[in-house]
Amino acid sequence: MKRCFLLVGLPLLATALIGAGNLPRRGGAYHYTLGPSDPPSLDPVHITDTVSHAVVSELFDGLVAFDHTLKIRPAIARRWVISTDGRTYTFELRPDVKFHNGRTVTADDFRFSFEHLLNPETRSERTWILEKLLGARKFMAGKATSVRGIHVRGPHTLELTLERPFVPFLALLAYPAASVVPREAVKRWGRQFSSHPIGTGPFRFREWHHDDRVVVEANRDYFQGSPYLDQIVFRVIPDAMTRFQEFKAGNLDHTDIPTGLFRVIQNDPSLSSMLAARSSMGINAIQFNLEKSPFRGNRRLRQAFNYAVDKTAIAQVILEGRVLPARSVLPPGLLGHDPKLHGYPHDKEKARRLLAEAGYEGGRGLPAVTLYYNTGLVNRKIAEFVQGTLRDIGVMIALRELDWPAYLNLLDRGEAQLFRLGWLADYPDPENFLTVLFHSRNVGSKGNLSRYANPRVDALLDRADESLDTSERARLYHEAEKIILADAPWIFLHYYSTDVLIQPWVKGLREQISAMDSAPTLGMVRMRTVWLDK
Repeated sequence: MKRCFLLVGLPLLATALIGAGNLPRRGGAYHYTLGPSDPPSLDPVHITDTVSHAVVSELFDGLVAFDHTLKIRPAIARRWVISTDGRTYTFELRPDVKFHNGRTVTADDFRFSFEHLLNPETRSERTWILEKLLGARKFMAGKATSVRGIHVRGPHTLELTLERPFVPFLALLAYPAASVVPREAVKRWGRQFSSHPIGTGPFRFREWHHDDRVVVEANRDYFQGSPYLDQIVFRVIPDAMTRFQEFKAGNLDHTDIPTGLFRVIQNDPSLSSMLAARSSMGINAIQFNLEKSPFRGNRRLRQAFNYAVDKTAIAQVILEGRVLPARSVLPPGLLGHDPKLHGYPHDKEKARRLLAEAGYEGGRGLPAVTLYYNTGLVNRKIAEFVQGTLRDIGVMIALRELDWPAYLNLLDRGEAQLFRLGWLADYPDPENFLTVLFHSRNVGSKGNLSRYANPRVDALLDRADESLDTSERARLYHEAEKIILADAPWIFLHYYSTDVLIQPWVKGLREQISAMDSAPTLGMVRMRTVWLDK
């Protein structure tokens, strides 16, 4: 960003989505499922997953947000200016935004919220959202009492200064962790703020019956306009077929598609008319823990596992052709994606040869390995398939299934040797995949759960992150990705797709589904503009 520029005004999103059809109706409760498990948290500073994101995105706002085309739009900040050197961002806040407790939001609330996120006592898993601010790392280390790069220039003027230019910074501010929270509520509830969330969003928290449902109700005073719906009921339904039957009975307004039924639905005249399907910016993988035996320091072993697993079979058979096999980290449609990368095609003989070169010919002498995965039929089928294909080269592995909150806790602690985990873009930039997931400074709960560390990759990513030249960034990310691919910290399975069934009476939802949404949570959709025609 070489020149100073200004963004002004709010998009007419609601008008665009309503179109020229029926006028929207107010009222009603929207029911959909969060899938098999409870949200791990409803506190923005601890959001690391799509399940929690779906609820929190309706309760909280930040300075900016994404629209359904993944462009940055104003939210609480109605306009902003970026300095010519790309380091300083000055935001003018709307003066009419109120927390759900009735208090008006000021620039000082953002200062508190950002320093709360970065405070080591908070133990946020998403400090990387804001650690590029000037003085943030010093503050995080306890060597400063405030963050130098955060300045309140007036009741509704906030200035943020970065250590170095970072092109996707505005996109970072659209992430839930950068939401504004009221100081008084955070101070009162502490860790329990997750169960008493107070934000500025279009819906207010009403109740949370763990392992059953979360209910939010319309905030009629919302600064961007009152929602059409009265309530959203997020249901926890562990079994995919039960979710499907609930949808068919009219008890869910949208849902995901059970494994094995995608082609059936495509061929059903009624159900196919309710199907919304598109590719998304995400990747599913089996990740190695590179700090644990037997994968630590043994690249050939990791490569052997990669060649042993038939990703095309997973995509075509288990997932019924609705996804593409992954050949690298970056999904199609993202800056830097290289369709010429071939990854690890299925090759049993090469897998056996690499296994022998790794010191475990025919699997002999290989220590016990357990593959962990979170609850869900498709995850179980993939895990069983991986188990079977590794057995073909002499490798015996055990399987272990856990529910989502316990699973994330296990991974954050670094206790799993081998585990399934997907990643969906927080913002449409390669930095969100490569730097967040593979830079050594993000080892652990910050994103790099495979605990991968390569100084050459770190250096390339640092240069790419700081460059203001788009083509140069793409080149550097591509070079880093090739090294990561060769190091094989993951078994790269497939890129994601978002496939949902939507009831015919639901209006304003289908048009909003973006490449950063995942089924069934659809956390990027603004439910404020959705209405029920029944």
